[in-house]
Amino acid sequence: MLKMLKYLTKKDWMLVLLSFVFVIGQVYLDLKLPDYMSEITRLVQTPDSQMRDILSAGGNMLLCALGSLSLAFIVGYFAARIASNLSWKLRSSVYDKIESFSLAEINKFSTASLITRSTNDITQVQNIVAMGLQLMIKAPITAVWAISKILGKGIEWTVATGGAIVGLLILISIVMIFAMPRFKKIQKLTDRVNLVTRENLTGIRVVRAYNAEKYQSNKFEEVNNELTKNNLVINRVMGIMQPGMMFIMSGLTLAIYWIGAVLINNADMMDKMDLFSNMIVFSSYAM
Repeated sequence: MLKMLKYLTKKDWMLVLLSFVFVIGQVYLDLKLPDYMSEITRLVQTPDSQMRDILSAGGNMLLCALGSLSLAFIVGYFAARIASNLSWKLRSSVYDKIESFSLAEINKFSTASLITRSTNDITQVQNIVAMGLQLMIKAPITAVWAISKILGKGIEWTVATGGAIVGLLILISIVMIFAMPRFKKIQKLTDRVNLVTRENLTGIRVVRAYNAEKYQSNKFEEVNNELTKNNLVINRVMGIMQPGMMFIMSGLTLAIYWIGAVLINNADMMDKMDLFSNMIVFSSYAM
């Protein structure tokens, strides 16, 4: 994958740098929302607070949300452009390389496999690059930044968050153990489907001459069903991830509020407000 990055031009690298800067700005705006939420919570609980202060904090939250949305659109546009340019160059290079192959080399790879390389594989690379510039860059920056902001706000909440992270890692590891071998198998199965389809198309006259339509249909059904079953297993395994993650995240929210309720109940009157505000902020950052 890293070798493919050499096909990026200076303009593409400039867009990558701008995307990185905009992602940092997006993360900053996203993580400012809990701060304003905490301020609104404090103002609502304060007897002498003014409505204009609450509206001002709410307006800042709205501006942060709109700014984050705008930056997300910009990063998405840059990512799509970089990914499409890279896939265009890769397809051109793969095509030129295949054109230089001898018949022996083509037979070694098989025509069906070469079709998959120049179409499906490059599309997957394009999707990974587009996703990487948006999610794979944003996720670790958000995680590190959020963790740095919640450190010191309560050891009990930190322990609960650490337990949730361990649970997520275990869930993802289990899913990957069962799903990764199936993902690798998709490549060979796709090649086989292309091979059977191409054989049927190139030999359509012979098939009809010998009345072998049923044989060819059964041959295609066999490889197609195998690919379908493999994809079904993958989707079922991956389908566990989303509800599992939501269950752990919902459990973390419940744990944070339960711990916060205990801490607030046992705290002095002067500390209750700070604990409640920290609980709201901590739950947002933990997510």
